[in-house]
Amino acid sequence: MELKKLLQGIEGIKVKGSLEIDIKDITNDSRKVKNGSLFIAIKGFETDGHKFIKDVIEKNVSAIMLQEGESLKEVASLENVTILVAPDTRKALAIISSNFYGNPAEKLKIIGVTGTKGKTTTTYMIKEMLEKQGKKVGLIRYYCCIHKW
Repeated sequence: MELKKLLQGIEGIKVKGSLEIDIKDITNDSRKVKNGSLFIAIKGFETDGHKFIKDVIEKNVSAIMLQEGESLKEVASLENVTILVAPDTRKALAIISSNFYGNPAEKLKIIGVTGTKGKTTTTYMIKEMLEKQGKKVGLIRYYCCIHKW
């Protein structure tokens, strides 16, 4: 998919290089980068994806996205790699992934059930009714506990 199309919906992006390149894969894992990949560096809880910029350059990556405020010295002299700087690479990854896979959330219909009693019964009844109509159904049960210390 063309890089320009992947970036739709992201504000504040700075670009050095071409947006007309074809992206075959998107990843934030430097070990999975290959020719045609867009690598998105994310500052994680345990490690910082920006530490692996040198590794992805050696793997012939097509484009690299950095978090605004991160050092550009590793990528400043690159000529055949498009460099993107985003205000929030974590948010950008979500939007780019959605664009890359055809915005699957837009094709979903979601039903939420809240309350004190009867949620499980109600959700299973709805699931059963929709399945009887031939609909594909997924059911996610989420429990949240609030503890007072």
